[in-house]
Amino acid sequence: MINIPKADMHVHLEGTITPGMVVKLAKRNKIRVPAGLIKDGKYSWKGDGTARGDLIAFVHAYDVATSVMKSAKDYTDITYDYLKRAADEGCIYAEIGISADHGVQVGLTYLQMVKAIEKGCVKAKKETGIEARLISTCVRHYGPAAAMKVAQITHDNPHPLVTAFGMAGDENAYTVADFKPAFDLSGLANRTAHAGEAAGPESVHAALDHLKIRRFGHMVRAIEDKKLLKKLKSINAVPEVCVSSNLVLHVYKNYAAHPLRKFFDAGLKVVLGSDDPSFFSTSIGREYQIAKDHFGFSDKELRQITRNAIEEAFIDEKTRKRLFKQLDKKPACKSPKSGVL
Repeated sequence: MINIPKADMHVHLEGTITPGMVVKLAKRNKIRVPAGLIKDGKYSWKGDGTARGDLIAFVHAYDVATSVMKSAKDYTDITYDYLKRAADEGCIYAEIGISADHGVQVGLTYLQMVKAIEKGCVKAKKETGIEARLISTCVRHYGPAAAMKVAQITHDNPHPLVTAFGMAGDENAYTVADFKPAFDLSGLANRTAHAGEAAGPESVHAALDHLKIRRFGHMVRAIEDKKLLKKLKSINAVPEVCVSSNLVLHVYKNYAAHPLRKFFDAGLKVVLGSDDPSFFSTSIGREYQIAKDHFGFSDKELRQITRNAIEEAFIDEKTRKRLFKQLDKKPACKSPKSGVL
């Protein structure tokens, strides 16, 4: 494991639930583990080998896995579990996408969900020092009306750990313009949105034009449009790159085809994320290791990626300064493992 401070800048909370945690929560909540979900201790979801087919299969497995969650304590436990594992790999900061829509499915109000997540964050920080912030996230394929509900709830229930509003989900559903009202209603100036992953450069153009953002979830397919890349560099755009996710979901067929190195060398402010690590057999530690092993990043360059993350994090300046001090140190990873879940 690379022995430098790390930051996980793109991770969805429910996507961190390990198969072991699914079994634990199912037992606690007295329900059966969904049939076919887990095999030999790992998730066994698999699509038809196409990008679209595998995405649909993944989303289904994601929803099935989270169906074992039934209480606020479940949210606290999965939050703590993820942050503890990330901290053991040297992660000092994480920005976690949270979903009011999934909270409703568990039976919690938005504020109940956030407070439960906060307990997990506080416990992990007390034990490991890891800092975390939350991004209230609407799901694009649930539609604009659902996004407005998430934005309204976020606006009406401010919380110090919720520092940004974001959008995840199928980039081919509806149009970006349909979601501008939700972003505006949220009342949060910090924004990020998925673009340039399942959809092409046009989705990045649309997010840039309508949402006025500088941070983009994934953004990798912007590499297909040279004029767009030039524009993104001019605004100091931040791609939240998740290599393993992109390969598993067939956005790229292999490491050689992936634009991570090209983005960094072009001067884009690259940060790394684990996305849905338990489903993609990865972790933030593994994503940093991949950058070194498959893209030739030096330790100095990886430290720069963490510096980029701290500079662009949705945090207060006091916390930012504290994280910079941690970055200038060299913390030891508690585990020498590769980070594969």
